[in-house]
Amino acid sequence: MNMGAFEREVHRSADLIAAVGRYAAEKDYLCITPGFRVPRGSAGGAVGDLATAMIRQYPGSALCGWTAARLHLHTMAKSREIVEVLGPKQIRRRGVLSRTAEFDADDIVVRYGLPCTSPLRTTMDLIRYTAGDEGIAAADQCLRVFGRPATAHRPAWVSRPAMATTAQIEAELARREWWRGTRIRSVLDEADGRAQSPWETFSRLTLHRAGLTTMIPQVPVLDGEYFLDLADEEHKVAVEYDGAHHRDAKQHAADVERWNVLEKDLGWNLIIMTSGPLTNRPDVLLRRVRTALAERDHPATSG
Repeated sequence: MNMGAFEREVHRSADLIAAVGRYAAEKDYLCITPGFRVPRGSAGGAVGDLATAMIRQYPGSALCGWTAARLHLHTMAKSREIVEVLGPKQIRRRGVLSRTAEFDADDIVVRYGLPCTSPLRTTMDLIRYTAGDEGIAAADQCLRVFGRPATAHRPAWVSRPAMATTAQIEAELARREWWRGTRIRSVLDEADGRAQSPWETFSRLTLHRAGLTTMIPQVPVLDGEYFLDLADEEHKVAVEYDGAHHRDAKQHAADVERWNVLEKDLGWNLIIMTSGPLTNRPDVLLRRVRTALAERDHPATSG
């Protein structure tokens, strides 16, 4: 994830005016929130600018929630525009969500020069404060290791360890007896850190809640040459989520070759899903999977 959003120069307006004068400060710098400016036209982002300004304005505070998750490279965080700040003082600023919950020194780490909640504390906060299945998807991406296990064709690699493990979360709940852990434990009951995207989580939840629990995340094929999003290995039925990044020409070409190998050479029945039908007509996914499984149980006989 590009972290340039947190790397632009953020200046206090008073200091800037003292250094370059009011005219130059207003002409060459953009006010992002009362009391702070950034150079006009420079690369960066509104979330990073406002987050940096709030940390400077309110010493003793730390970034939390989705803003901390962005710093920890959580895949769902880059679309969140609200800056979340944890600290002893309530902050009332446009674009800022202020939390005054208690935190210990070991709850805070520094990322890209900014204090934020640790990966473990961030994971627990995302689960506590993110409603519904989105909270389960958020947990999946926290529990996920970014990388691949070793296969016959390539060595193992890890670009980011899991933000937290289930054991770490349970230990933290036991340590903080005053926390209500019901929400966290209910999310962990349905979480699975193998999902490569939130939409894989939503697909899995749709299938498993309907009783189709043989559809397992990230099933390896050809000794790990391919991984299927959700698959029943015995029946060779798989669900693949086709997201926006698959629109890239090079990626699309690789996908077509992959699908041909899986279907034509290896005999898999692939069900390709996109976000629209999954959101609005989950019954279509269920029907297709059930039909595919039934056909493999009772194949048509030739005359």
